[in-house]
Amino acid sequence: MFFSLSKLFWLVAAPSHILAWLVLAAGLCALIGWSRAARGYSIAAAILFLMIGILPFQTLLIRPLEDRYPRPAWPSRVDGVLVLGGGLDAAVLQVRHVPAQEGTEARLVSAYEVARRYPSARVVFSGGSARLNGSVYTEADAARAIFQQMGLDPARLILESRSRNTYENILFSRDLVRPKVGGVWLLATSAIQMPRAMTVARRAGWGLVPWPTDYITAPGTRRSYSISANLGLADAAFHEWIGLLAYRL
Repeated sequence: MFFSLSKLFWLVAAPSHILAWLVLAAGLCALIGWSRAARGYSIAAAILFLMIGILPFQTLLIRPLEDRYPRPAWPSRVDGVLVLGGGLDAAVLQVRHVPAQEGTEARLVSAYEVARRYPSARVVFSGGSARLNGSVYTEADAARAIFQQMGLDPARLILESRSRNTYENILFSRDLVRPKVGGVWLLATSAIQMPRAMTVARRAGWGLVPWPTDYITAPGTRRSYSISANLGLADAAFHEWIGLLAYRL
């Protein structure tokens, strides 16, 4: 139920979607002659567009999330690394036989780096389908193919393909691998998602070591002048802050 509600909520509440709803409302009001309402919606849309499309508002929201868990020094030993799914498109892989262009493959590269440094460490990838109506192909299918291309020994790879969100990623993976008390497990996911993921890990009683990847910002980074990129970053920032609040509640 939580998964379905979160998907429906985000369809309405994503900042870029709100911008579209405001523009649509302004147009409809103008068509039926509600000039005052049309003007109000237009002003609201203009203000929101300025904040999330032009000004560096999204960087101010993303930086605190990415700075919360800096990557630590390499541990003396590692029993395994848990890689969270982030939208890998297995359907394209099935049709074209090569991975789709993704912005989250850095976490797979980081996991492979861990596997090379610690030959006995297990690699766990967690990711099913995040689509509301499900999918025949899962992120785990795509991850298997990508790790195979990297040359990872299939015997070291464990795939969890039922999870649909971060909460299920960690709980299902914990139940699958049953980590030993005192074991050292790294958590590889995007830096922006790490606070939410660590909140779930603590709740699940799994002492994962944060191993952030996929950074978006850096000290001194100039803001983007691409409106489409800024809208996407605003959506990502609000998704994490709202998700963090929901998970804490």
